[in-house]
Amino acid sequence: MKKNCFLVCFLLLGNFIQIVNSQNDPYDIPYYDFVDYDTNQMYILGDSTNFEHLFHKFDTMMLYGSGQIKILQIGASHTQADIFTGQLRKRFQTLDYGYNASRGYIFPFRMANSNNPWDYSIEYTKIWTACRNVELKECKLGLTGISATTKDSSANFTVKLKNRDQTWKHSFNIIKVLHSTDSTSYTINLNLDTAVFKRVIHAEEGYTEFLINDYYTEVSFSLKRNYSYQNYFTLYGIILESDISGVVFSPIGINGARIDSYLKADRNIFEQQLKVFNPDLIIIALGTNDGYSANFDSTVYHKNYINFINLINSILEEVAIITIVPNDCYLYRKKANIATQQQKDVVFKVSKEFNTVVWDIYSVMGGYNSSLQWYKADLMAADKVHFSEKGYRHLADLFFIAFFDLYAEFHKNKKE
Repeated sequence: MKKNCFLVCFLLLGNFIQIVNSQNDPYDIPYYDFVDYDTNQMYILGDSTNFEHLFHKFDTMMLYGSGQIKILQIGASHTQADIFTGQLRKRFQTLDYGYNASRGYIFPFRMANSNNPWDYSIEYTKIWTACRNVELKECKLGLTGISATTKDSSANFTVKLKNRDQTWKHSFNIIKVLHSTDSTSYTINLNLDTAVFKRVIHAEEGYTEFLINDYYTEVSFSLKRNYSYQNYFTLYGIILESDISGVVFSPIGINGARIDSYLKADRNIFEQQLKVFNPDLIIIALGTNDGYSANFDSTVYHKNYINFINLINSILEEVAIITIVPNDCYLYRKKANIATQQQKDVVFKVSKEFNTVVWDIYSVMGGYNSSLQWYKADLMAADKVHFSEKGYRHLADLFFIAFFDLYAEFHKNKKE
């Protein structure tokens, strides 16, 4: 098993880090004999130019402590819960000299009657109607795949970062609220003394930006009807940013989402929101729900995957993309899903076509029916589809190691 890739990368960059022993090594992880650690790597099957751009940005941040790197993971329930991505956020934010750039994208899932990530809370008033990309409702959605709409101009909501672990405390002084900005939409206000912030409305880009003179962990918003013909407000998400150097790791996930769920998005809104966040790296963690069927069609899956990556590339040509092979899982709790092997073949084929990097979680787990062993080791839930908290964190650590092994390999090849 490969360990201490973080140390290797820093040594390659000329930094001196000494770890006394593995017990004090924050990157040492548990070992399970059913996990295939030899397959824990990132596979580059095509051109690596976009990853070279990404790694140069990591060089600048880690060597000089300057700049931000924005990572966006798009997924389903594995992502919405923010356990896997939360652990990755912690890992990546150890690379920026102790500073946490910000929390990044959030959505008030509680307003949509869905599960909220643990690290922020939402309070709100009045009635909000949710729409998600996994439903049959007719509504406009964007990159985030979810919205919350109210017709009450007196509605308000509060966002509070919990920051239970002071080591990973986040704060922000830049807020971007993604929302409806047409002439019939209410405007949004930040409930702070107007002397301490500046509001900039980017109507054509679909968001309002608040630039604050200090760092906050809690803010409240209210709506305002400026004209009689304004009659609604739709919220697509909030981006909490700061001017501090480091990594911003943002998850976008909708329970039950498939790849074609995100293809339902309004093209203009999707483009606006992707450009507003402007990620350097996109992780596509979709596929489990696509393959969760006894009648799985790999041709349709392949087509949807191509359409989704084409959509992203048409907006951000130089963004680096990691595609994750779906995890081994049980179908209807009865038997291991044979479709996952077909999905693996599709993901590798797409990677070669579009120059993405692949992380093969299916093989790392141990392949077909390995979810049974993960369940027995308390790493998966009883449905053998979702993971336990311990399982998600272990997967995140494996991803982090594989990513920085790839980073180390990039520097090794550059020297040769």
